[in-house]
Amino acid sequence: MAIRKKLLSALLIACLISTALSAKPKKTKGFTSSAQPETTAASDNIENKETSASDDGSASSAENTSDSDDSDRETSAEQGWQMLEWDEETPEWVMKYEVVIEQRADENSPWEEIRRLITEDNTPQIKIDPLLPPGFYRYTVITYNLLNVPDVSSDPYEFTIYEAHVPDVRGVEVTINHTSTIYLDEVNDGILDIRGRNLLELQQDPTDMSYTNYYLMNQRRRRTDSIVPEILEYSDNNRRLKVRFNVNELDAGKYNFVAVDASGLTSEFNKNSQLVIKFRKAVDFDVSAGATYPIMVFGDRLKKYLNTDALLPTGIKGMDFPLPSATVRLSFMPIKRRFGYFGIGATATYSRLYTKADGYELDGNYITGHALFVYQLPIRIKVKNSDKLRHIATIELHGGPGIAMFNDTRFHFSRGIKSEPPLNSMDISALAGISGQIYFTNRLYMEVGADFIMPFIEQLISGYIQPTLCIGWQF
Repeated sequence: MAIRKKLLSALLIACLISTALSAKPKKTKGFTSSAQPETTAASDNIENKETSASDDGSASSAENTSDSDDSDRETSAEQGWQMLEWDEETPEWVMKYEVVIEQRADENSPWEEIRRLITEDNTPQIKIDPLLPPGFYRYTVITYNLLNVPDVSSDPYEFTIYEAHVPDVRGVEVTINHTSTIYLDEVNDGILDIRGRNLLELQQDPTDMSYTNYYLMNQRRRRTDSIVPEILEYSDNNRRLKVRFNVNELDAGKYNFVAVDASGLTSEFNKNSQLVIKFRKAVDFDVSAGATYPIMVFGDRLKKYLNTDALLPTGIKGMDFPLPSATVRLSFMPIKRRFGYFGIGATATYSRLYTKADGYELDGNYITGHALFVYQLPIRIKVKNSDKLRHIATIELHGGPGIAMFNDTRFHFSRGIKSEPPLNSMDISALAGISGQIYFTNRLYMEVGADFIMPFIEQLISGYIQPTLCIGWQF
């Protein structure tokens, strides 16, 4: 019986050894981080939190060199520990892990082992203590099986630890007007004075572990159109900065001046860092009135009906020359951008019709009205010996749907006979045109343009050009 018990015990031990040797832990492909989203200073393979921070917010943090999205997230410099974490599919077959950390001076230097860390159990993470200083690192995880034998070794994963300084932007001032506003209708050199803390210099070389990047971010579009400035001056205490932007790249809107340190720590988006770019005059309202001579381009049937070859027959009985038609136009421009203004408008034209042919006369009224979509491109020049811009002209494109009407239009024959009932019609029409405004003062302008109008009159489809000459006022 004793021999049988010994043999049974030996068999159980042999089975246990065989199972342990044959069961290797399985790992997922690569290592992933369980770091919270705000810990971007840490990479996917390492978390860094700080136990303390100096008065200017300096500390240390880490970033995976292969992660291109780290700069889009934020972290706090008051977090104070570094931890490596990885995934393990079969932790029940693992006794412990050993982590080998290596360091190199730069990308061309060889890797040198600096530390080995061993976990107390099969938890797939380990705290780095003491903290690693800024530098280039990589680590490898060695898995020990249940017999405490090294079994599986991971591929090395690289990470970089940067020196973190929480940037703070406390004021943005446009040097030319000492406000936080750039006016696009005034001369501006694009130079800003920035006040704050931890406004460090740009990265000088790849081994620089402490630096700050700067950009201007549109509050509405966020990072889709960030603009990088030229750095003109740094202060010795890292609290002042002078930068210059290309004014031609700036469009109307609200922006934040953003500072991002080497570890990805970002300055706050608040009113202190805000820069407003706009036109000093928020909206324009234009009113103009003048004269036009409509010229028929096509529509032979209507030409024959009106007894004309080109000009729309305008005038009154007893007058040998055509009278001009009257026209009026309104434009409201609430959307202003560097590349032009956008708005809506309306235009109307009145023509008194009269023509005389063999055997009859024709008179009546012809009225058109159109709603317009308007685009304007203002032209400004710099005033001599001044920093101001003068608005001298505007190029305008416009177009839209409308109506065309014949009103009280009759044929008159000999012996007092006239056609009854008179022609009263209302038909859909469309307008497209271009004009130019020349400004005599900041408000008074002369407008010269031409519109093509096409009334959709049943069986009388036609089209004509309407050159215009107007005087206008901008409110």
